[in-house]
Amino acid sequence: MISLVLRKWMRNISHEMLLLLLLLLPLVPVCCFLPLTGAAPALTTEQLDMGVDWLSRFGYLPPPDPVTGQLQTKEALTKAIKAMQKFGGLKETGVLDQATLGLMKTPRCSLPDVSDPNMTTGRRKRSLNTQNKWNKRHLSWRVRTFPKDSALLGRDTVRALMYYALKVWSDIAPLNFHEVAGSDADIQIDFTKADHNDGYPFDGPGGTVAHAFFPGERFTAGDTHFDDDEAWTFRSPDSHGMDLFAVAVHEFGHAIGLVHTSAMESIMRPYYQGPVGDPLKYDLPYEDKVRVWQLYGVRDSVSHTNQPGSPSQTPEPPVLLDLPENRSTFL
Repeated sequence: MISLVLRKWMRNISHEMLLLLLLLLPLVPVCCFLPLTGAAPALTTEQLDMGVDWLSRFGYLPPPDPVTGQLQTKEALTKAIKAMQKFGGLKETGVLDQATLGLMKTPRCSLPDVSDPNMTTGRRKRSLNTQNKWNKRHLSWRVRTFPKDSALLGRDTVRALMYYALKVWSDIAPLNFHEVAGSDADIQIDFTKADHNDGYPFDGPGGTVAHAFFPGERFTAGDTHFDDDEAWTFRSPDSHGMDLFAVAVHEFGHAIGLVHTSAMESIMRPYYQGPVGDPLKYDLPYEDKVRVWQLYGVRDSVSHTNQPGSPSQTPEPPVLLDLPENRSTFL
């Protein structure tokens, strides 16, 4: 019945009116942008709003204009969705299909994937310096606040996991990390919740789980934050919580200057990938090694000829809970 009425209406509509509708189509608000494939279920307004907010938060769309709010053109939104799908390894449909919405709900790092929305939308830039690196090779770190719920991870375990997550990077690059006490550490590590006054508020369990600040002149340079609403775990099944070591390796990659990558095997992929194995045996994917070598060069004990799957040339690290000798060295 509805289709019959629609056909009659289309026959009666004037040529001028149809042309006007076509010209106005690019200005349709995002809440009217629905998948046009017959098999896909219609999206709710809540799903569409979540999708646009997600795309803006992670760099695929510019921040909402204060005048127009969340309004986006169909063309800009389609380009942003395709860019997100390409970066995430999905089929580039250009619509908010269920696979895309599912990836958007995957726990991930808070930092943007795209530093310049101009690349996907043709609109204004948002700056994110991708060339920052430390101008020194000896870096201090300190766990300033610990998880409130210590039933799963004690303080010594948290500190040990931070040590080994940093060691992953110092094993291959000419960087040296040492734990200190006091407020002058280069890398301040905190477990915090919700809005903690750094521009990247956490959102409870799931969603964004951690972030770190790139090297630079800002007082927050190198600082690394973990969402204290997550159930942080170690050597536990993937379904039992968020593996702290895996997330820490990713975030410390940011703390020394690496940005997100779309490579599926990279530790710098923005989405949580589950536990990566024993910290005593973990070896960075080759792509991540190359990227950190491009920033800092190769550590003397590491060969350029190392290929994926080759044995690690670094000494076997100590047992996890036996913290290194520099644990009592303070600035």
